[in-house]
Amino acid sequence: MSAFDAVLSQGRPFGDSSYVHEQMRGAHLHRLKKVGDRLPAARRLLDALAGADRHREYRALGDPVVRCAVQQSLARVTAGAEVVLPLALCEEVLDATTRHLESGSADGPSEAGATEAQRLDPEAGPAWFWHPERRDDAFAQALRMLVAREFTDQICAPAPSDVAILRKAAGLLREILPETSRSALHHTHVIGISPGVGAWARKSSTSQFRMAGIVFLNQKLLTNPWWVAEHLLHESLHQKLYDFRHAHSLLVRDVESDHGLPDEVRKVTSLWNSPGLAGTNRWDPHRSIAAFHVYVHLSLFCTLAERRAPALESTYGPVDAPHPMTPGRKAFERAHYLGEQLHSTTWPELGLAGRGLTDWLTSILQALDPTPPPPGATLHLLLHRYLREAAKARKALPNPALERRLAALTEVESASARAILKATGAPPDELARALSSAPSSFPDLRQAIATTLTTLAPDGYSLDPLAPHAPRHPDDMVRDMVESSSHALATMPEIV
Repeated sequence: MSAFDAVLSQGRPFGDSSYVHEQMRGAHLHRLKKVGDRLPAARRLLDALAGADRHREYRALGDPVVRCAVQQSLARVTAGAEVVLPLALCEEVLDATTRHLESGSADGPSEAGATEAQRLDPEAGPAWFWHPERRDDAFAQALRMLVAREFTDQICAPAPSDVAILRKAAGLLREILPETSRSALHHTHVIGISPGVGAWARKSSTSQFRMAGIVFLNQKLLTNPWWVAEHLLHESLHQKLYDFRHAHSLLVRDVESDHGLPDEVRKVTSLWNSPGLAGTNRWDPHRSIAAFHVYVHLSLFCTLAERRAPALESTYGPVDAPHPMTPGRKAFERAHYLGEQLHSTTWPELGLAGRGLTDWLTSILQALDPTPPPPGATLHLLLHRYLREAAKARKALPNPALERRLAALTEVESASARAILKATGAPPDELARALSSAPSSFPDLRQAIATTLTTLAPDGYSLDPLAPHAPRHPDDMVRDMVESSSHALATMPEIV
């Protein structure tokens, strides 16, 4: 498997960071030239970039605030679009970047205003930790406005323990997947620490295409180096894809807007995620291909991490500590599903580069996994959601009001499970044993149902054979049960 480390980090055009950076550089210089026709600050920055070496140019064009200033200036002056940053503030950022380049500093422009910039790991790339207590310059003002627009609440100061565990996670990535992690981390320029409360409470880690170059991690979850390594890699891979998208036809059209997605946009349902009341597990084409990109990489990383854990736990702690990594098998299964969905559902939405990337990643996935799920399999993904929701319900208990509402749902799910088991042809005594012996609590009943259904699936992926005269295929009945129950749980505010 270590041979795939080289493929994912050096394969051109999709894996080679030097190629992606060069294409991203050309795209941003082109945008600056277009803005420069109307904005003198952009022309001055172009002149300063022409006189800078490639390292300082890379740090300037990779700075998330500089990128946003360029993008939003372009949208304002060429299309009259409403943007977050005032044009005057964009000009301040561009002029400050020019002065920074002229000073000869090798740091990033935003980093210059930090009281004491702390780096993640010099070997891992340029990433440094954003600290709110810094010079209140144009970069700080712009980032506050951008974060408020995307996330409502602001980020917090990184604690020494946050910095220490992220550095440890970077070391773990270097141990397990050195080339691929180095390639991905060279696309992350800034790390922001979220407080894990308010608008950040449900975000383990996150990043946004509109704020490329910066990743955010939940401070409350920075406890297990293995988990932190996975999420640091996850978000950095998003950054790599964002850079690729800036210069390539990843999508046929950009469909992101403040008003949601057009109805005709084809979406992929991430079956292992709860939909909530708003259907948030239905992903647009960009999010779908971004998730596929991540899960192919995580399939390799998590599998190798599991294999090497016995030798590394003395340094990095137990791999199954609180907030464990995604199991390698689950990463493979999600990757296979997303690849299938991109080909069957969102293919018309993908541009030439998007289709090429999907095919390249699919070929790697097929070579990596000798035992893929059968095409179209969904049972395992739905049961993963089923158990995740049960775990959330368990955390909310005891709660008398919630227990009463869950008791009603328990009756519904018990009846659904009986019907499903009957459709599989399971003998009556097995059906009775599976349900009557289950503990009375809702989470335990769900565990019993999921275990029974998994046991009855010959390959772990489908409930075959179908019993004679059964009204529907049992796999379809499982999906109906899970979807209906997910919607019912979404109406219970106690479960988060």
